[in-house]
Amino acid sequence: MMRPDFSISRIWWARQLAVFVLILCATTFASALAAPQADADISPAATPEIQQVNPNQGAPGAHLTVTIQGRNFSQGAYVSSPGTSLRVESSKRVSATQLEAELSINGTAQPGTVSLLVSNPASRTTAAPFTIASGQAPAAPAAPPAPPAPVAEIRPSAPATPEVTTPEVTAVDPPRAAVGSDTTVKITGKNFVQGTKVSFANTGIRVLDTTASSSTELAVHIKVAPDAAPGATNLYVINPNEREVEARFEVAGKAPAAPTTPVAPAAPAKTSSAATQRYEAYHLGNPSEIVQTRGKLKGALVLSSGKLRYEEGSKILFDVALSDIKEIEIVTFGGANLGAFHIILKSGKTYIFTPGSLHSSSDSQKIVDSLRKALP
Repeated sequence: MMRPDFSISRIWWARQLAVFVLILCATTFASALAAPQADADISPAATPEIQQVNPNQGAPGAHLTVTIQGRNFSQGAYVSSPGTSLRVESSKRVSATQLEAELSINGTAQPGTVSLLVSNPASRTTAAPFTIASGQAPAAPAAPPAPPAPVAEIRPSAPATPEVTTPEVTAVDPPRAAVGSDTTVKITGKNFVQGTKVSFANTGIRVLDTTASSSTELAVHIKVAPDAAPGATNLYVINPNEREVEARFEVAGKAPAAPTTPVAPAAPAKTSSAATQRYEAYHLGNPSEIVQTRGKLKGALVLSSGKLRYEEGSKILFDVALSDIKEIEIVTFGGANLGAFHIILKSGKTYIFTPGSLHSSSDSQKIVDSLRKALP
């Protein structure tokens, strides 16, 4: 009788055990890769990554909930959007890889692409495209029309005021203002209403007050900064329904007085910190604020005496020395200017703004260039 070969049996079992160990290791490694990113691993300074926006489009007038998938969403991460076409009503962090945002699309928004911005408390901003589709959101079914009244009862005494009015400008008097001047400009036209606002493309022009004395006349009290750039510019008349019209304006240069005695030429210098400069802007918020309150009041960035502050009415959002500013940069996506800029302090706090003119791409760059010149 032949005896079983126990050495062959032992080799067979050893091979089976090795295969089992390899499968167990592979399964453990795959599980580790699939595990969600832990909250404790996300630093407030980590740059968020956006992988998917769902849905990534909507029609004018729509209200929708958007889910943003990605990575590095820390505690305090929030969603915002520059401009007036898209408003972020609220946002919340679901996890380190998911955010949710409630969006409202302006009913008069034009079709095109806008940006959704995601920021952590002390990080750079990451942008993702969102498409505003043509057409409007479907309206609720209309009630059956009432039977028509007799003709004699429906004759109006005067034409009804249309719900949507676009302002028109026929004259601007005076059509120019000198640098350093304080004056009132009279704008004549039609379709002006209470709440109509005026802004200027030249960031050196500050609007102090606007009065609509009638539907055909506006009185605008302006102050032109001594260092405002001279030359042709634009003014914008904007109704509360966001319909607007553009008109030409000019900032006239002021010839310097001839010196009574010869003076030595001064060496080139940076912008003096003693000169006060103002830049109208909307604050889009920082991570420590509630989303619903951001960007509803036009304020001003004020550069004076080596410090920079942001004012909204009687409220001062921040007031810091120029030496405490780490970075002033345009917010971009794929190399394109999104019409907004951010200011990052050395403490890590981030603030995002869009110019008060609402014509933001070129004006954002002008404000950033001017503020950078003042940095030490």
